[in-house]
Amino acid sequence: ENFIKECKNGFDFSSTSSRDKVVNANRLQLHVLAYNLFNLFRRLVLPVSMRKMQIDTIRLKLIKIASKIIRSARYITFKLCSSCPYKEEFYETFENIRRLPKFE
Repeated sequence: ENFIKECKNGFDFSSTSSRDKVVNANRLQLHVLAYNLFNLFRRLVLPVSMRKMQIDTIRLKLIKIASKIIRSARYITFKLCSSCPYKEEFYETFENIRRLPKFE
């Protein structure tokens, strides 16, 4: 039930945009691809405390955060406000992304 709820609310599986079956099948395939990419993101880079959260919660805590991007000669830095409640999770996610093995 939670899987179905997450798919309907977080990835909009429940809507159809056309009367054509081919268009709706392609739309569903795109939604499934987005779901699978998000699950890969969840397993590889999210902090352990956030891996069981639904997409709406993760979107609220990590993506909908106001920040300022500061570029220097060598680094790009994200500056979050001092009262950001999910600052540690945000930085831990970026650190986990940085530690991913590089494929060349």
